[in-house]
Amino acid sequence: MFGRGPAWFAFVMTLALMVFDYVDRQVIVSLFPYLKSEWSLSDKQLGALVSAVSVTVALGALPVALYADRVSRVRSIVAMATVWSLSTVSCMWARSYAQLLAARALVGVGEAGYGSVGAALIASHFPSRMRGALLGAFFASASVGSVLGVMLGGVIAATWGWQAAFGVV
Repeated sequence: MFGRGPAWFAFVMTLALMVFDYVDRQVIVSLFPYLKSEWSLSDKQLGALVSAVSVTVALGALPVALYADRVSRVRSIVAMATVWSLSTVSCMWARSYAQLLAARALVGVGEAGYGSVGAALIASHFPSRMRGALLGAFFASASVGSVLGVMLGGVIAATWGWQAAFGVV
């Protein structure tokens, strides 16, 4: 076990990162009307922009979690957050559908395994009597992030354009 201060710091940081994980994952949904209008995208293409993240998360989750268990959960989380954040920012510079799709896939590469690694980090810092509630809060923060991503994306895009939404979140 870890001291109270470091354990709670790890929990708060892990929870905040889970919110941002889902903000970055879901911001694209509110940008569909802008992308459809600007690039004349089909519903199938728009769906692929969302699915690209989920597919790469599904393919990378197990390898990332295994790597994190062997090396360092904290370093893995920092690396994943850096990759998904930079990939989200890179979406704002996409000038074609193919570039945006590739950037979205990289968001998924960064997010791969975060749920399992974040949960493992929380579980390793707290006694078993607290884990259910803390892990419940951790996984519930994904829903908060999803709602924030769609909401913020729409507000930002309406004010400054769809590219800005990626840069701000």
